[in-house]
Amino acid sequence: MRGVVAALLAAWALVAGVFAQDDDFVAPPAPADGILDEARMLQRDPGRHRALAESLAELEAKHGFRMYYVLYDTLISSSAGERAMKLQKAWLGEKPGIVLVLETDRGIFRFGQALPKQEKIGPTGSIERPDPSSLSAFALGDIIRNIEPGLKEAKDRGEFSEKLGIGVAQGILKELDKRAAEPKDNTRLRMIVLAIGLLAGTGLVALLVVAGLKRAESKSRERYVFPKVNVGMRLGAPYGGGKVSSRSFGGKPQG
Repeated sequence: MRGVVAALLAAWALVAGVFAQDDDFVAPPAPADGILDEARMLQRDPGRHRALAESLAELEAKHGFRMYYVLYDTLISSSAGERAMKLQKAWLGEKPGIVLVLETDRGIFRFGQALPKQEKIGPTGSIERPDPSSLSAFALGDIIRNIEPGLKEAKDRGEFSEKLGIGVAQGILKELDKRAAEPKDNTRLRMIVLAIGLLAGTGLVALLVVAGLKRAESKSRERYVFPKVNVGMRLGAPYGGGKVSSRSFGGKPQG
């Protein structure tokens, strides 16, 4: 019995130590080529590592956007999302870029990036983006949906890792290429569309308010009018039927 208790205490101490290590996590130096392969998944195939590094380098060369790709077997003391955010703060801070963390054993991946700043209207009436390369959750979702069929066809974890990293890098590259190709007047057009939508919404609300006021006014003017009649009595009967009786209203019955 004492042996079982000792084993349980040792296991608990080990687990507690692992969780304590997460609180004390210190990010390693940022990898020069953007890839930190703690799972040693890409080391088995140098060609995959090279292809990934080239995709990350192209993204940074064209748009100054730094993407880091980090691979773990399994994270015990932290989630992929938490680790991605910690690495993002350590490696990027407020600089444009993103950290992609993958747990190869479970196929779980998460992103870490700085919170996007709000867009504002500039002095010329155009919409200014403080972070031109900031990616919303919607944009990242579109990228993942586009590469999802290829991920499902991956034959092993190595192929999955390669397709995920290259697919995300190329998806971000296409998104930033599209933004760079947008005409400058496009921001003014967006502002006009937003203004029209706001005016239309305000007008609709005003119409609903006016309609409600008119309806309330008509209700307040309603009156119940009882017509004058010469008949001084009516027939009355219990709810369930039965004998018919007469009820007088005080007038004289007509004979």
